[in-house]
Amino acid sequence: MVAEIQTDGHGRQGKPWISSQPLGLWVSILLEVDPDRLRILSLVGALATADAIRVLTGLEPSLKWPNDLLLQSRKVAGLLVETIARTHRPPLALLGLGLNLHQQTSDFPEELKKSAISLRQASGRMVPRAQALAAFLKSLTHRLHQTKEEILSDWRAGLSQMDRNLMIRVGRETLSGVPETIDDSGHLHLRLANGEIRILSSGESDFPA
Repeated sequence: MVAEIQTDGHGRQGKPWISSQPLGLWVSILLEVDPDRLRILSLVGALATADAIRVLTGLEPSLKWPNDLLLQSRKVAGLLVETIARTHRPPLALLGLGLNLHQQTSDFPEELKKSAISLRQASGRMVPRAQALAAFLKSLTHRLHQTKEEILSDWRAGLSQMDRNLMIRVGRETLSGVPETIDDSGHLHLRLANGEIRILSSGESDFPA
């Protein structure tokens, strides 16, 4: 399902996703995937989005754990995976993508002007929404057929935050440490200053990545 606009778009943890103007690609895809791959579906979606951005613009996005893509250290896209329970059957997955296409600085709220970017700003090109959708779906189809090992290898290679000190908010707790790896479930292993390793399934890391 592709929306022209969203009046109540949201990202992880219910945070609002500003999509009330027809300036981006706002899409949700219903998928039936193996339960083991469900845990890394957001990684699959992020890699497919990165593939599409390369094809559309020639630019090289970086990955920001757990589910964002950056250009020029600013957020250009975010993904969200939600599940739909079914009786006696594995859950369905709803993969949501928000990709900024045509925004200029004035189109972003004041609090996002320095941390958000669009493909138009980064590349100088007005990428049609239909072209962006086609590129994403083609890449997603390819990525869904890759092995889990290939997905994890490509994700680790594209992650911009390894070996850098990060501040990560997990609920009401703020952690400071250095990422060591992404495990086979897509969890971040963060080494704290005291040497403790915290394994995080979600969180909010600072900009820039």
